[in-house]
Amino acid sequence: MRHRTWIILSLAVLLAAFVAGCGAKKESAQNATDSTAFATNPTEQGQGNITPQGQVPPPPPEAANPPQPRREPVARQPRPRTSEQPRPAAPAESPSAMVPSGTSVTVTVNTKLNSETAQVGDPWTGVVKDNVTVGDKVLIPAGSTVSGTVSAVKPAQKGDRAMLDLAVNAMTIEGRDYNVEATTEAIIAGSPRARNLGAIAGGAAAGALIGRAVGGSGKGALIGGLLGGAAAGGAVAKSKGYQVELKEGTPLTFTTSQAVAIKR
Repeated sequence: MRHRTWIILSLAVLLAAFVAGCGAKKESAQNATDSTAFATNPTEQGQGNITPQGQVPPPPPEAANPPQPRREPVARQPRPRTSEQPRPAAPAESPSAMVPSGTSVTVTVNTKLNSETAQVGDPWTGVVKDNVTVGDKVLIPAGSTVSGTVSAVKPAQKGDRAMLDLAVNAMTIEGRDYNVEATTEAIIAGSPRARNLGAIAGGAAAGALIGRAVGGSGKGALIGGLLGGAAAGGAVAKSKGYQVELKEGTPLTFTTSQAVAIKR
């Protein structure tokens, strides 16, 4: 029995010694491996100058021109087009017809004028009485408005006749304004034209004026009535205070002094 126990103890001691030997050998081999790795690739440096043992691989060479990252082309946004409004075409010039210089235009004067109170430059207005036709075209229709001024005036004086003269400056024809220069014969008190216009007393009334100028008797008035308008001019010339007076609605004939282009 004792012999068997001794054998078992001996085997146990041998087994423990074998295990301990294997562990020591394995630890020694591990230490050797770690020392070699540390010498080849040191991972840290202590204080002072330490030169690593073994071969250190050189750093990889840097590329001379490192590749630039590729930039994707940016699509350009089209610029918004400015909406341009088409320019309206210039209106075509209307064809025009010419009213020649020297054309007669009868105008109904709508302003009352008197040689005693009128001044040069005073305005007056009127309308065209009759159509003005050039060839077969009516260029200035009746009813066209007219504006003008007093161009000359002289009040009545004893031994001298009163005088009134007018001029046309502009016309409005079918809605268009035109500069129109036209003149007329001056109206002189006692002249046949003045009598025809009713600008002064004429006929029997003029004879009565003559009678008053001669002596104021009834006989003188009778003689004056017989003389009629033929002596009216002389009676007015010798009397005092008889003015030229144009009533509203008096027609006067003017003559254009320059050609006028009328647009149609």
